[in-house]
Amino acid sequence: MRTIILYRSSYKGNTLKIAQSMADALSAELVSVDNTPTIDLSGYDLIGFGSAINFAAHDIRLQRFVSEQNIDGKNVFIFSTRCRPFLGAYHKPLKKIIERKGGIIAGEFSCRGFDRTGPWVLMNGYNKARPNELDMFKARLFAKGLHRKLHPLASVHRNLVIGYSDGIPIRHNGADLVFGDKVVFLNASSCVNCGKCVKVCPMHIFTKTDKVLPMDELNCIQCRLCADKCPTSSIYINESFLNGLRIAFRESFSDKLQKSYNSDDKGH
Repeated sequence: MRTIILYRSSYKGNTLKIAQSMADALSAELVSVDNTPTIDLSGYDLIGFGSAINFAAHDIRLQRFVSEQNIDGKNVFIFSTRCRPFLGAYHKPLKKIIERKGGIIAGEFSCRGFDRTGPWVLMNGYNKARPNELDMFKARLFAKGLHRKLHPLASVHRNLVIGYSDGIPIRHNGADLVFGDKVVFLNASSCVNCGKCVKVCPMHIFTKTDKVLPMDELNCIQCRLCADKCPTSSIYINESFLNGLRIAFRESFSDKLQKSYNSDDKGH
């Protein structure tokens, strides 16, 4: 998923810290709007816009920049750093611009940032040391959640089963063939058969012969190591509360997960 994050961080570098954390999580391009860059956004699947909150809204330069972009039909997320403890309606002006330009708001993130202006000068600043490591961790979690939400296979489990291969259901996802039942889905059309998922999966879910297949998804613990390491984003883990319960019950009332974890991965 090709992603770009456009930001303005004009005061203490608060917003840049959050933007960088998100960019790392999404392998995104990171661009400051300070010099009003000319960028063609048509080739991006996900676009992020963020700045500090100034006078109850995003930075005016960022707002003007966004108002000049062609984002019709694009998935967009917005983020900010702010002084006050609650976000309130601070994102509303930028959201209105994005919606007016035809963008689709996929998510929002905000956290506190250090401020030493106005009355806060008297106490040598407010929100000292923010954003901190926890804020940046939450920013990365938010970004990874967006990636899962917008993954091409996010709704493939609802598609009609058209056949089976070694007992694994096969579905169409557009022109692609996808293997998987309820939890682990693999796009065989984009898979390059590198075997990284086979190597990193602690539960030995995948089997590689002439192709890679998720053979033992009942033992999947939703760690996402396979999806995170896949070079072509061909794997999707259908995370859900029910799947979480399945893991909990399977661990509590049987030794199947333990046996899978401890098994010799020879042949996987």
